[in-house]
Amino acid sequence: LTVPGLMRQHIENANFSAVVKAYRKILVIDKYHFDVELLRYVRTKAGEAAQDARHDLELILADETSSANSLLDAIRDLGELLELLEKEDDLDGSANKGSSGGSTPRSSGQNSSEGVFTIDKHRIRVRNYPPALACLLLQCTHFRSLVEKAISNTETTTERIFRGEGPDGFDSASTGSFGEEKRSSSDNSLLESTASQRSRDKRWKYDVLESRVAATLRSVSLAKSWLPRLLQIGLATLEAEKRQAARRATKKSMPGGGKGSSKNEENKDENDLTVHKVFGSIVTPTLRRLVEHIAFCALGCANQGSKFKLGATFGKSSSDRLQMILKSPLPPTQTAKCALELADLAAAIQESNDSMYSLRPLEDDEDGAKQRAEYKSPLEGCLKMANDAVVMIERRVCIYSFDACARKCSLSASGSGTFDGESLLQCVQKLSEDLKRPEDCSSEVEKGSYLVVQKCCEGLNSYIKDRSDAARLRVVAECNDALNTTIVDVVREVSYLTNDQSDSLDTNLSALISTLETEVFDAFLDSVKRNVASCAKLGLIESTAPGGGNKQDEAMPFPPYLAASFLSIVRCRAQVERALRTATLRRPDSEKVTYQFLALRTASDGVVENICLELRSKLNLISPHKADVFAIHMQFLINTLKKYLSDEVVSLASDTRRMMLSKAGTGGRGIGKGMGNGPEGLTALENLERLGRVYVLCL
Repeated sequence: LTVPGLMRQHIENANFSAVVKAYRKILVIDKYHFDVELLRYVRTKAGEAAQDARHDLELILADETSSANSLLDAIRDLGELLELLEKEDDLDGSANKGSSGGSTPRSSGQNSSEGVFTIDKHRIRVRNYPPALACLLLQCTHFRSLVEKAISNTETTTERIFRGEGPDGFDSASTGSFGEEKRSSSDNSLLESTASQRSRDKRWKYDVLESRVAATLRSVSLAKSWLPRLLQIGLATLEAEKRQAARRATKKSMPGGGKGSSKNEENKDENDLTVHKVFGSIVTPTLRRLVEHIAFCALGCANQGSKFKLGATFGKSSSDRLQMILKSPLPPTQTAKCALELADLAAAIQESNDSMYSLRPLEDDEDGAKQRAEYKSPLEGCLKMANDAVVMIERRVCIYSFDACARKCSLSASGSGTFDGESLLQCVQKLSEDLKRPEDCSSEVEKGSYLVVQKCCEGLNSYIKDRSDAARLRVVAECNDALNTTIVDVVREVSYLTNDQSDSLDTNLSALISTLETEVFDAFLDSVKRNVASCAKLGLIESTAPGGGNKQDEAMPFPPYLAASFLSIVRCRAQVERALRTATLRRPDSEKVTYQFLALRTASDGVVENICLELRSKLNLISPHKADVFAIHMQFLINTLKKYLSDEVVSLASDTRRMMLSKAGTGGRGIGKGMGNGPEGLTALENLERLGRVYVLCL
């Protein structure tokens, strides 16, 4: 007697499991007890409560805000309740006659009657389907409706922004607002004036771009929340289909050949609607349209040379200026934000696609077994489209990232002469964290790394213009340090990022930097040659009588031109050692040689070569006594600088010395006679080497 009141109470509390449990107790009142009026009244009231509970459960199934767990619970409770109501139909049926179909706690304010729901012009009669399949149809229709609303809202928002209104519909320039209705011919003058005003104020373009980003975020969130929801309902529907198939097989095996099959089973046979058909006819087209919308909002247009076809999902009838903004790529910051969202979308579709294989057709017969073996997920096309969009936008992220890094490194190189390889390394490391398809972006990563290094080299080349040798040595030091440290790290990170798909990157980057390094150092060596040429000057050559001594030579035993020449060589060594220390120059065709050795060789060759050429040019002005002195000087230069002199310069110095000896008329047998002998009995050559020892030590 208390069951009808308990059922009403449970309906108020939305505890439908308890409603089903209480209603099950009523079924003990069978046809043999219908002659008792009180029991018949109790069963009638309980039947009315059961019908109200059924109506509330149908409302839950049709509610787009219900959680997935609530929907699954409602499917279970409604299925059990329908089984109990079917048993009741075998009796008098008086309980069904008492169903009011009126207002219940959940049906109040809802426009539905007898299980018929209209969602975005789609009319669905849920009582023609099993509860799980009905819920799947309702929720899939809601998903389709939400997708269309998302696209429509995005178009409305962009149109409002273009007309000068805010996203909420209020005019950004005045307190008035435009109506929600379409633009009429009487508003053309106002719209033209607004458009001209917005053309002066370019803010609307940035607002449209921001609205595209916001639309992308909302659409990805919609897909991420609804795909798992629909899959859970689909799995529940598949389980219900399996149970019904088992019941049919059991009834067919029983005597009577399955008489008395339920209404839901008959409806199912008539409609022939299954889970995978619902997904193929509703979910797949809707999801494809949603992915196209997300790709259009995030990308605007396909990359140059890409086979990916990207069509506009809204704004086709908009102004040309608005269409241009809608079809333009997003700025770097917004592109990076949308790239993460697209990657999440692809991951969600991938997970759903993997789960779709559990929704394959049942193996009721040979056709079902064949379909199950040849089954292809209806989400395959959507997954491919999402992956293509992810690859495309991540390639843009690579291009934008390396372009910003190239500008930064170029400014640093041209302003302070610094090769900022650390910024390039950080850029690659950040991409390795952000990219989800790095193996598909290997070409962009390799080209971007080369671009950054190229801009650095151009900046360094600009830095050394109209600057001293110290700037050139700084650039050479930066290039050498980059080759030995940062470029090695960059190549390693790129190799990890692209899965060893950039084999030629190391060679290309090294060749680019080595070329600049060699050119700049060669320019420094040319400058060294010019500098030492100005120091290696013999000065005024005074003639003396044959056999006479030169008192000036005795007062200044170490010749000034030799001192100036050695000082220029020592200065060159100090410059190179301070900037490059013991760094070596990369030369693939020979062994590694230090920059210091090359600089000293160039300076030494320049000094000796200039002295020899000047002696040859002034040979007629040199007296035999001076010729003997210069021969000793040449021998001293050869002995001191032989470690650095090239073979050609050594040969030139030896020939010049022989010319001086011939001029002196000694023939090589009286060397040192012009300088005289010291009291300690040292020869002129030994005395010269002793006096120039300080320069030798500096070398």
